[in-house]
Amino acid sequence: MSKRPLIIENPELQTPQQRYVFAAITFLFWILWFYLWIPIISLLAWLFGAERFYKAMIVHSGLDTLLELLGLYSVVILIMGAVLAGWAWYNQIRFRGREKRRASPVVAAEEMRTFFLLEPAQFDLARDARRLVIEHDEHGRVKDIRAAAPAGRQIDAPAGAS
Repeated sequence: MSKRPLIIENPELQTPQQRYVFAAITFLFWILWFYLWIPIISLLAWLFGAERFYKAMIVHSGLDTLLELLGLYSVVILIMGAVLAGWAWYNQIRFRGREKRRASPVVAAEEMRTFFLLEPAQFDLARDARRLVIEHDEHGRVKDIRAAAPAGRQIDAPAGAS
């Protein structure tokens, strides 16, 4: 059996025109997909009382109020975005060229093992296994560690670890 993927995806080999055409086709099919769901969506809307929505928005002119509020919400969002952008710009100027962040200190394996109260065999299993099942007691301490097999089967910890 071949190790090559079933889907060949090399977008760097496509021309911009090909990418735009494929994006447009994908967009059209997404629209078609949503269009096919309209009957079920309509049924669910009817079941959950979309009539109330129609009365509030159309009959009682709620749509006008909504449009007025959307304008206000847009202004608030623009102000919040401007404040955030201004804060980022201020910090960029303030800390330009000065790196004040420091890397976390390296934790030795023995420190980590004693912090979590693990036996050496448990710690080695936790460090080397790809998948683990870790059980905790009612206080949040590690109670048991087992390596998990890919098919959901459990593999017990090495002898001497509990």
